[in-house]
Amino acid sequence: MWCIEDRLFLGDYRSGYAALGGVRHPVAPSGDLAPFAGVLSLCPMPLFPDEPLDGPVADETEWLATPIHDGGSGEREFEQAVSVALPFIDRRIRDGNVLVHCAAGMSRSVSIIAAMFCRRGMPVDDAYAAIAARKAAALPGVDVEARHLIAPAQEFRSCLKRLFSQ
Repeated sequence: MWCIEDRLFLGDYRSGYAALGGVRHPVAPSGDLAPFAGVLSLCPMPLFPDEPLDGPVADETEWLATPIHDGGSGEREFEQAVSVALPFIDRRIRDGNVLVHCAAGMSRSVSIIAAMFCRRGMPVDDAYAAIAARKAAALPGVDVEARHLIAPAQEFRSCLKRLFSQ
């Protein structure tokens, strides 16, 4: 799980499972430990049949499951996910931390967070670069180029360029 900015986290399947299981993280600016206010799942949950999942354990956690295919079924599927994901994140981040996750934390979840940055006026390529840099900064001692820590599907990148062209 990687902190992208105050109250906004990027994660993989295990991160999503932990957040739905009630894991507590410090909430900015107070630093108080709390369960996630929102979990956005962009992959099927659960992924594995031996891991039962009935929903969030903590009453404070709201869960939005919007699974999309990695690479998508065209830009339309991703655009629909963006249209529900951004309002959910905006609403839940006011109450605490929000986790956006997919199976690997490299494409679908990265692209939703990139959509948030683009909506604020950041160019698409800069949004992806910023996420990669923040992910790299959260991995001290790992010798890898930031750009190798994300792998957004071309369909997602194209959709963001169409939606948020400057």
